[in-house]
Amino acid sequence: MIRFINCLHKRADISSEQFRQYWNDPKFDAIVGRVVDYTGATGHAKNLTLIVDANDLMRQRRAFGEAFDGVLEYWWDNAAQLNAVLNSPQCDVLMKSMLDFQKQFVDLERSCAFFTEAQE
Repeated sequence: MIRFINCLHKRADISSEQFRQYWNDPKFDAIVGRVVDYTGATGHAKNLTLIVDANDLMRQRRAFGEAFDGVLEYWWDNAAQLNAVLNSPQCDVLMKSMLDFQKQFVDLERSCAFFTEAQE
């Protein structure tokens, strides 16, 4: 299984509450849904980081850096399924709409994205 994982930091000029409003906005859900539909993703997940003391404690104990504010994941059964759509003009348009929406609440320079292969 191939996964795309997008770890997101909020922009410094917005609050955690504002980040969560954007994250839960039906417009964001619609864009995520279009990505799933167009790419044929077999699944996806939108995860918000809990704002709890346990996260601070874990970072201190393990000397981790700042936690991400949210993680967006998509997954596919195989790379061929994904490669078939990644280089299309339609995918470029869809990714631009995602980027334009995320620019409102995401610090893109401090965020990261990468593909993984699930080891089962």
